[in-house]
Amino acid sequence: MSIGGFPSLVEDMKVFQRERLNDHYGVTAFVISNTISAMPFLVLITFISGTVFNFMVHLHPGFEHHIFFVLCLYASVTVVESLMMAIASIVPNFLMGIIIGAGIHGIFMLVSGYFRLPNDIPKPVWRYPMSYISFHFWALQVKEKY
Repeated sequence: MSIGGFPSLVEDMKVFQRERLNDHYGVTAFVISNTISAMPFLVLITFISGTVFNFMVHLHPGFEHHIFFVLCLYASVTVVESLMMAIASIVPNFLMGIIIGAGIHGIFMLVSGYFRLPNDIPKPVWRYPMSYISFHFWALQVKEKY
């Protein structure tokens, strides 16, 4: 669930709040610089783990399929890191932030189709607003036969 960098992000947020009050830089500069600085690490992590996983499980052969898999994995990890960054801006305590982040990811997994098909999920709350918010739902779309 890629929430291991949350404690350092909470510390970065404390520094950012002090520097924001002194008008050193704004929110946009902080978000862009944090994303760019995390990018090489996330690329390295997703490429290594995606390569190991690809060859262990024998996914589709071919370089194009491998790169597509690694890029999808990178996009998923980036979304998780972005969500944890948003949680870090709201919750200053890193233990409580990790608990809230893990809870949000757990709810996203419940409504995305891991355990039940999307048509079997109750529609009023869990299907329409929650499953469409979940980024897992879009990765696990099941094509139905008509």
